[in-house]
Amino acid sequence: MASETTPLNTDIPPGPSYVYPRGLGSRARQRQIRQFQCCICATFLVIFIVALVITITYTLSAEGGDIVDNSTIVPVVPSTSIVDNSTDPALNTTDLLTSLQVLLQLNWPLEDEVPDNWTLPQPTDQELSDSVSFGKRALGDREILEEGIPSPDNGTPSFRHQKAIASTPEARTMTKRGFVENQATRSFLSRHNITRPSRGNRRRNSIGQGAHIDLGQPQFRINCSQVSKNYRTANGTCNNPYKPHYGESLTPFRRILNPDYGDGVQEPRNASNPKADLPSARKISLEMHRPSFDSDPMFTVMMAVWGQFLDHDITATALNQGQNGQPIDCCSEEGQKHPECFPVPIEKGDPYFDEYNVTCMGFVRSAPAPTGRFGPRQQLNQATAFIDGSAVYGSTQARTNALRENTRGRLRMFHTTDNRTLLPLSTDPTDGCNDAVQNAAGRYCFDTGDSRANENLLLTSMHLLWARQHNNLAEGLSAVNPNWTDEKVFQEARKILGAQIQHITYGEFLPILLGWEFCMHLKLVPGNETDDTYKPNVDPTIANSFAAAAFRFSHNLLPGLMNATKDDNKTEAIHLHEMLFNPFSLWHPRGVDEAVASAVDTSLSRPDGHFTTELSERLFETTSEAKPPCGLDLVSLNIQRGRDHGLPGYSEWRRKCKLPRTATWTEMKAILGNETVERLQNLYDSSDDVDVYTGALLEKPVNDSLVGPLLLCMLGDQFVRLKQGDAFWYERTKGSQRFSADQKREIQKTTLAGVICANADAVERAQREVMRAVSNENPVVDCTTLDTFDFTPWKDQNLHMVKVDSEKSKVSVHPSKDGKVTVPLN
Repeated sequence: MASETTPLNTDIPPGPSYVYPRGLGSRARQRQIRQFQCCICATFLVIFIVALVITITYTLSAEGGDIVDNSTIVPVVPSTSIVDNSTDPALNTTDLLTSLQVLLQLNWPLEDEVPDNWTLPQPTDQELSDSVSFGKRALGDREILEEGIPSPDNGTPSFRHQKAIASTPEARTMTKRGFVENQATRSFLSRHNITRPSRGNRRRNSIGQGAHIDLGQPQFRINCSQVSKNYRTANGTCNNPYKPHYGESLTPFRRILNPDYGDGVQEPRNASNPKADLPSARKISLEMHRPSFDSDPMFTVMMAVWGQFLDHDITATALNQGQNGQPIDCCSEEGQKHPECFPVPIEKGDPYFDEYNVTCMGFVRSAPAPTGRFGPRQQLNQATAFIDGSAVYGSTQARTNALRENTRGRLRMFHTTDNRTLLPLSTDPTDGCNDAVQNAAGRYCFDTGDSRANENLLLTSMHLLWARQHNNLAEGLSAVNPNWTDEKVFQEARKILGAQIQHITYGEFLPILLGWEFCMHLKLVPGNETDDTYKPNVDPTIANSFAAAAFRFSHNLLPGLMNATKDDNKTEAIHLHEMLFNPFSLWHPRGVDEAVASAVDTSLSRPDGHFTTELSERLFETTSEAKPPCGLDLVSLNIQRGRDHGLPGYSEWRRKCKLPRTATWTEMKAILGNETVERLQNLYDSSDDVDVYTGALLEKPVNDSLVGPLLLCMLGDQFVRLKQGDAFWYERTKGSQRFSADQKREIQKTTLAGVICANADAVERAQREVMRAVSNENPVVDCTTLDTFDFTPWKDQNLHMVKVDSEKSKVSVHPSKDGKVTVPLN
């Protein structure tokens, strides 16, 4: 394939004119050459002008004809820093650089779409009343139906999956309101004989935001003046006193793009052509996300572990549940199906599930969030949006209270006979995790601020480390301030812990995920702020697309085999699925140390669209002998979740981020490559139908990041918002909630390696950045060389020598000659 530097083939030998044979005619030949050269130059000039006109025309027509800022017209600058990620000749590495430069010139955070206008006549008072009555009757009918609908057997993959992401009682109550609102909206459409709104010139189906719905319940009023300005509320309210619901738990996710539902209200997204269907999510998984065994030796699995822990701190989508919160069987052949079932069909000939005669993968839709209006379905986030440690403490005041010891500011822990602490125990035999054999041996699963903590061993270990970290912080604060109350110590320790999670996320995690250049441009790297970080007009609420698609990127980074070091220092491999719902090894004296070592010693899978079969075949595989042993396919579930939430297709998100177009198969080939797009064409009826999750994962990573341009855009927007929209952000320079300069310096010394050293049982050495592999720049060091946390900046003026019980031993705390008080955490 010719490049710009490929010499033209003119059939004329190179060199000056005087070396040409006389027979060609010296002067005439030179004149012909000059004429030919002029023609070539003129041709190139015309091509350049035409290309420039096309580029400008496309730029001005971006976003459906809206004029965009001229800054989105970016010159293509070749770069040798981009790794050649594909042998496909259709791919041009300069496209990645162009995309990065486009993103760097956008205004961050991005501006959300204005909600679509209501597309139907305004309802009369009678229509409002009748529609609401219909919605309430529909809720009653559903609850009666649930009494007779079977629940999947305990221990089956669907049961375990639904238990892992179970909704809280508070969420179940709120989503009943959302269900009534959605049914009222559908009733109104039915009155007007509309089953599927016409797209017209619009690219998506959305009925738009309509009139208010009065369900006879007053809106909750929040008096932020009565809330402490120094500490966060448990549920995130009043972070912004003028917009107290920003980032609050039990509120709808934010929409960057308006939804695309099959009926404009709530039916899952379907094909743009009414006569076509979207391909099965399982078929897409098989064709586009096949397993691969390539690893990325630069980074460790701890990167993915932190990503999941962080994800659970800021997102927890409420799921529909049956009677009394029971899981729903969406693949049962007995009785009626639950109206919220959206199972994944498994076609005949499936290379794995055929062996077990499985033709259906259970999938229950996310529960509808109440909005107080007619309009399209929204989903509910049970977690606070803020990076605040709510995975440790819970996202409601009741949950936080239940986890506290109410002594010296500590969290409740279970004390083992060998003088270790574990998380509080979960003794519910139907929690999807507890096993009768393990329980008989005195080993149980655990209870913490997030119900998904037992989902896998590495995640449970992270929860344990941070619960211990809170108690270590509480001990240190009590040591330097013996007169502080339990409440004061708890809130100060919680405040520090949340700040440490923020610092690790933005100092260690995001530079790997998004790349150093992008993080620096978006001012996400810690320590570079001179002005106050807070912008009260920025909404930090988690985007629906972030929770249902973008932040699920890390699933493809997990390898099928994990390294595990045992007591005899021999390393063996353990299958990833064996770590799912299996936290019982933490009861062993070396359990948490071995789990951490496994995450730090195992390389990530290479960032691409491939998934291990441990996740695409054996997710939550059954422990019941009466059922097929096969598990679920996480890729299918992720694709199905995006359709469930009405997320627009891949090309729509590219358009939103001002990235080069993929509205046609030809345009898409320039981004994803010929071979990849040909396989997509065999699946989808139109390029507009490609699911955002699949399309985004198939993009090649940009520069030094782990993700492609679209994920860079979607993730970058959310992390900018989480920093700028948080009044309690740890780097703030204004407000009573800010840390002092000395306190901030102590927090900025925090590393994940240091937290592990301080809170594991017997870890003595670790590389300084545990998400990166060991190297000359990232050597393994003794834990004693890692910075310890100095509590002096938190010390009140009156200090006397005291003794405290730490998690591991008696620690004497003395003021030094210079007045410093240091509590060693390792």
